[in-house]
Amino acid sequence: MRSLRPALPLPLLALAAACRGPAPAAPPPGHALASTPEGSVGRIEVRHVEARPRLTLVSRDGDPAPALVASVATDLGSVATTALASVVEARLRAAGFDADARIDRSAFRVRLLVRDAARVEPFLRALSAAFTQPVAAGSPEVALAMERVRALRASPLDAPELAPIAACTGRLGLAGAEPVVDLSTPAGVRELDGWRTAALHAGRTSIAVVGPAAFCAEAARAAERVDAWPAGSPATDAWPSADTLGVYSTNQLGRRGARVTVAARVASPQAAVAAAERLGAPGSPLRARLSALPSPFRTVEVVGVARPRGGCVSVTLEASDLPAAPPVETSSALAAAVARQEIRRGLAAPSATVATRQILTARDPRDAGARAAWWALSGSAPGAPPERWATALGVPPSADPPRPSAPEPPGGKRFEAELGRALAAGAQPALERRSLVERGQGEVWVLLASPCGVADEGQYDAGSTALAALSAVQLRRRELDVTIEPWITADAVGVIAHAPFRDDRETPSELARRVASAAARTVAATTVSPDALALARAAALEHLERLAGGRAAALEAFASALAPDHPSWIEPLGVWDRVASSAIDTVRLRWQALATGPLRLAVLANADASQATAAAEAAERWLAPRLTARGCGSPDGAVVARPGHHDVRLPEGTSLAQALVGARLPAAPAAHDLAELTVAALNGSDGLLAAALSAAASPAAAPAASPAAAPAASPAAALAASPPARPLAARASARLLGGTRAAALAVEIRAPSAEIGEASARVKALLAGLAQRATDADLSRAAGHVARHERDALAEPRRRLIDLWRGPASGAPPARITLAAWRAFLSSALGADAIVTVEARPD
Repeated sequence: MRSLRPALPLPLLALAAACRGPAPAAPPPGHALASTPEGSVGRIEVRHVEARPRLTLVSRDGDPAPALVASVATDLGSVATTALASVVEARLRAAGFDADARIDRSAFRVRLLVRDAARVEPFLRALSAAFTQPVAAGSPEVALAMERVRALRASPLDAPELAPIAACTGRLGLAGAEPVVDLSTPAGVRELDGWRTAALHAGRTSIAVVGPAAFCAEAARAAERVDAWPAGSPATDAWPSADTLGVYSTNQLGRRGARVTVAARVASPQAAVAAAERLGAPGSPLRARLSALPSPFRTVEVVGVARPRGGCVSVTLEASDLPAAPPVETSSALAAAVARQEIRRGLAAPSATVATRQILTARDPRDAGARAAWWALSGSAPGAPPERWATALGVPPSADPPRPSAPEPPGGKRFEAELGRALAAGAQPALERRSLVERGQGEVWVLLASPCGVADEGQYDAGSTALAALSAVQLRRRELDVTIEPWITADAVGVIAHAPFRDDRETPSELARRVASAAARTVAATTVSPDALALARAAALEHLERLAGGRAAALEAFASALAPDHPSWIEPLGVWDRVASSAIDTVRLRWQALATGPLRLAVLANADASQATAAAEAAERWLAPRLTARGCGSPDGAVVARPGHHDVRLPEGTSLAQALVGARLPAAPAAHDLAELTVAALNGSDGLLAAALSAAASPAAAPAASPAAAPAASPAAALAASPPARPLAARASARLLGGTRAAALAVEIRAPSAEIGEASARVKALLAGLAQRATDADLSRAAGHVARHERDALAEPRRRLIDLWRGPASGAPPARITLAAWRAFLSSALGADAIVTVEARPD
C-alpha cells in the first residue's frame, strides 16, 4: 500500500496493538474522546474548561522528551488553513519555541518537544498571543504564509473531480482554478486577519500534553493559569449536500489502468477510523474481494478521519492491466460497489475504543499528542444524514479526447450508470439457499457450490475447475479455525466447511457466520497462487493414477469415447495431460467464472433456524454484485457417445494391463437408482463380476434366462449349466461415473497382459447379456447392499449436507424396483452396440 501522510492526525492503516486495562468510559454526548479509568495502563484525561481550549493529558513514560501539541479546526479551506498555520508557527518561533506545523485542508496542528515543565506556561501564553495579535502587512509571518501558499499552488489535486473526496478526508490541495488570495496586497492581508479572528480561538482549539504523570500534572496547572484566550464557537464542519461522482483523466496511470476512489462522510468519527483499520488490514475482506474480481483491483490507500462533526473513511483502488472488455467503467463500477459494501460493513462493527487505541499506540509522543488533541475536538453528528458518498474514477488520457465543450468527462455518464447497476445488483441476494436444523449436532456444516459443475469444460481444459477448487482449498484449508474440503463432481463444484463451537462464549449465529464466511471466502475471494496450483496438480494427478492406473490413460480414452470433447463430464478431475499442463491463468479464470455464476448454499444448523440466516448473510458479503444473470453453459448440439473397442498404451514398467468396459446411461429420472442397483449386483465377492472371472461358467456361453425362470440361488449357480471356463488372474469392480449431462457405468479390470483381452470379453458379454440373465436373487442381494450402504452413508453429516444441497427428498419411501423394471433398464443401457471397451497394455 502506498504510504501517504494522514489527512488528519490519524493513521491510514490499522494499528495491531490495543491498550490493556479497563475499557474507557463513554465520552460526553457529542464528543469522541473520553478519559480512561483510574489505574489504566494508558492513562488519558480529557478536560473541558470554560473559555479555554480543551486539554487532554496522556500519561506515559519512556519518551526522550514530553510533547505539547495544539490542534486547530479552522473550518476553512486549504489556502486559509495554510496561511494561518504559517502565521502561528512563525510567531511561536519568534517567541523562542522550536515548534513545527502540520497542515491539512481545514485543520492544522503545531507540535513541540518540551523537556522542562517550566516551559509549558510560556508556550501556552505565546500561543494565545499568536492567536490574538492582528496580522500586519510585510511581517515575517505573512512572508512565510505567502511562500507556503505558492507551494500549495504548485501541488494541486489531480483533478477537480477529487475535490469532494479531499473535502471529506481533509487532504490538502487546490482543485483546478480554485481562487487563491494574494497575500502581498493589503486586501489579502485583511482577509488573512479575518481568518485569524474567525478560527484562532478557544472554541476551535484543543491542546494535548504527552509525558510522565508528574509532567502532565504540572502542565495542567500551567494551563489553568493562562486565561487570555480569545473566545469563539466550535467549527461548523458543514455536511455535504449531496453525493458526488466524477470521472477524470490522469497521466499517472498506464494505458490500461484505472483508479477508483470512494469516500463516505459518516456521523460517527469512531466508526470511520475503526472501519479504515479493518479495511486496510492485511488480508482484509476488501483486499481479498478486489483481488478476486474478474478484473482485479488492489487497495493502494485507506484513510480514516475523525472530524469535528462526524468522520470520513476513504479507499483508493487501482488496476493496472484491465482487459479491453468489459469497458473500464464496468470493471471500475464493480470495484467501487465492492468498496462501498465493505465500507458499510466496516462502519457497522463495534468501535468504542478506537480513539484510545489510536492515541496509545502512537510511537512518537508528538503523534500521540496530535491524535489526542484532534480526537478531543472531534464529535458525532447527530441529525446528519446516515452517509454521503463521493466517488471518482481516474482513467488514462484518451487517444481521442472529447471536445472541450463536452458536458461530461469521458465515460462519466457510463460510469454513473454502471455504478448504479452494480449497487442495485449488490443489494439483491445472489445465493440460492437451503437449510435444515439438526439440533444437538456437534458442528455446523456448510456447502457452497456451483450447480454448473464442469459444464463449460471441453477437451482442452478438462480438469481445470477441479484444479481451481483444490488450489483454493489448499490456500484456505484452515480459515478461521474451520475445516474446508473441496467438493468436486461432474454436476457441482464447490467447498464443504464445518466447525464446532470455539468455546462457551461463541453464539450459534457467530459459529454459523464463521463457517459460512470461510466457505464463501474460499469460493469468491481466493486468487489461485502458483504454489497452491502446484500442490493441487500433484494431488489431482496422484488421485487419477490411483483411481485409473498409469497416467490414467484408459480412463481418458473411456471418457473421451463416452462424452466426446467433454471428458470431464465423465471424470471431473479431467485427463492426465490437461491436468499436468494447465496454465495458472486458465485455472484462475475457471474459479472466477464459478464464483460469478449461479451458486447454491446448503446449511446444516445445529441450534436453530436463525443460524441458516446468519450463514447466508455472511456468505453473501463475499460475493461480487451480479451485473448480469448467468446460467450454466451447455454444448452446441447433443454429445453422442462413440461405442466400440479402443487400445491405448500404459507407461513402460506398469505391472498389470487394464481395461474399462461400460456404457453411457440413459438420462431418465430413475436411471441413477437402477444404475446403483446394477453396480451393487456386479460388485462383491459373491457378485456377478467375480463369477464371470472365476472358474465358473463363462457368461458368454450361458443360456439366457426367461422372465419366468426360477431364480437361481447365486450368480455362480446361475451359470452352472454353461461349459466351464478357466479362472483368470484378474480383478474387476464396477462404479458409476459422470453426472446428469453424461453418466456412465464402468467396470475396471486389472489383469496380466496375456489375460486382459479375455477378461474384458467376459465382462462385455456379462453386461450385454445381463438383461436376460438377471434374477430375483441378484435383485434381492443388490437391493440389500444398496440399502445398507445408504443407511451407513446417512450417518455421516457430510452426506446429509450433500443431499440437502442437491434437493429435498420427496418424503415418501422409494418405490421397490421390480425385476422387470431392472431388466428393461439393462436392456436399454447395456446393449452390445452401446458398450465401450478400452484395453490398455504396458509398452
